[in-house]
Amino acid sequence: MTPAYLPVALGALVIVVVNGTFVPSVPPASLRAGRVVGPAALIARFSDRIDVAADGTLTVTRRDRTCVARAVDAALELVELAPLARCLGAEHVAWDARTKTLALAFDGPILLRTLPPFDPNAPQVAPTTVFTPEPTSAPPRPVDTGIPRPRRTAIPVTPSSLDPAPKPALTGPSP
Repeated sequence: MTPAYLPVALGALVIVVVNGTFVPSVPPASLRAGRVVGPAALIARFSDRIDVAADGTLTVTRRDRTCVARAVDAALELVELAPLARCLGAEHVAWDARTKTLALAFDGPILLRTLPPFDPNAPQVAPTTVFTPEPTSAPPRPVDTGIPRPRRTAIPVTPSSLDPAPKPALTGPSP
């Protein structure tokens, strides 16, 4: 099965740089209809909080600013990056068409971070009991009943002392 972002990967890939640091993402940022779009995972690297609504809109918060963006591609949750970065307070947004690089610069220090592994706002489910079978008992040990018996299978052996000597070659008439 082909991943949904494969056509994007083969098309116009875009490098996103935030305050001089490359920010990778899966699916990667790309050009769609002349706009640079990227996934929510990329936006989470330079924002404080992202909420995704059922209709596909993203509510993004950074410091004291809150912006709402509609996903361009609902299946991949791709959002236009430049307008969202401006709304979040980016001081500088630059597009380099030759290198296909979108450079974003925010005021003050910014921590580029990955998504947290645990979301305390996510619905919690009570743990369930896991069935773990008890190990089986060890097989019985063999009982020693006395002197071991030799193997009864015949093995052909030809001792080297019984090899016939080579016959001499005949050189003359035989008597």
